[in-house]
Amino acid sequence: MIKEPAEPPSEISLLSSAADLSVLGPTAMPEQRYIRAARSARLSREHGPRRRRSRTIAREDRARVMMEDTVASHSMLLARQSESPYINMDPTRQYGYVPSISLAVVFLTVFGITTLLHLGQLIYSKRYWWMVCMVIGGVLEVLGWAARLWAHWSPLSFDAYVMQICCLIIAPTFYSASLYWAGGLVIAHVAPQKSWLSGTAFKIVFIIADVVSLVVQAIGGGMAGSAVGTTNYKQGRDGSDIMLAGIVIQLAIMVFYVLYMAIWAWKAKVQVKRAGRRIEIMLLGMFVASVGIIVRGCYRTPELEEGFDGWIAQQQIWQLFDAIPVAFSSYILNITHPHWFLVYPVEVDAQLPMSEKPYYATEPAGTTATDRAASETTVAERPASVHPSSDHVAQNKLGDQAEGRPSSRTSQV
Repeated sequence: MIKEPAEPPSEISLLSSAADLSVLGPTAMPEQRYIRAARSARLSREHGPRRRRSRTIAREDRARVMMEDTVASHSMLLARQSESPYINMDPTRQYGYVPSISLAVVFLTVFGITTLLHLGQLIYSKRYWWMVCMVIGGVLEVLGWAARLWAHWSPLSFDAYVMQICCLIIAPTFYSASLYWAGGLVIAHVAPQKSWLSGTAFKIVFIIADVVSLVVQAIGGGMAGSAVGTTNYKQGRDGSDIMLAGIVIQLAIMVFYVLYMAIWAWKAKVQVKRAGRRIEIMLLGMFVASVGIIVRGCYRTPELEEGFDGWIAQQQIWQLFDAIPVAFSSYILNITHPHWFLVYPVEVDAQLPMSEKPYYATEPAGTTATDRAASETTVAERPASVHPSSDHVAQNKLGDQAEGRPSSRTSQV
């Protein structure tokens, strides 16, 4: 006769274990299979023939062992969930909250409008093709907030989580690129002699640094995103640190850019004032937009330093310090677009000495062909080919002496 176990697992104990594990999410659902097996074993023991009792007892033993293994594995995960968000099975723990649908809709609309405005300005003013960076940055912001809207209904979605991280962190890099290019144009346009770098060198240096920060952030975002939903805590932490390095590089470059432009504007204050009101407004808009990018970087730096499981990252209110400054900068650049403000009046250019002339001058809006012709006639210099030759001057001098007229030209002995 087969000896029965002293304390066979009861259905009540299995149900209570399942209730304890129900908070672990969808990965804890297989224990329902063990509960059904225990219920079937109880019915077989009460109503089945005696020869099936050994099979029933063996089934109960297997169910008990599997349940113990499940409890042990989930207990280990729960013990480590405070160390990493990537192995947390609670749907609200991936973000630390359920993303707000109202917040996502508001900023999805805000960034959608400014991106459409930048696209229209890009099409209308084909000369400033480099403003396509603003369109790319706006599209990434729209995709990032669309992913957060998606995450409201699917908080465990791996794709939505990675999409919102990568898009929202990388997008401001393209706004920075537009500011760097605009700064180089303003320097070359107004007073290149007052800058340590020429307009072209300025653009090259800052754009290369911006690309480096973009590549570093993209690498870190890829590593952190691939670790989501796995137990690879180290990879997720390393990805977060690499993204932090990219953000710090971007922040340092932007601060240096603002300081450089401020020093240049102070040294070239006479040329800036002479260039007109529009250049002054555009410079002010560039400074304000740059401050918005800096504020956003000051928020992202401590967030990534703590990691995605830190207190800042898991408080939804802090997302406003990412969205509002970037949206504000985007709308400022809509208002102070170079198509309307990067102009240099022809009449002002005509009065400048050659040492202070910019590389090129643009006519102000509303200048007519008659005004342009008059301006050119007033300031045009006679080319060297039509200047009187030395022989012609000597002949005129002799003619004056022969006719008894006083010569207007004196010779030096």
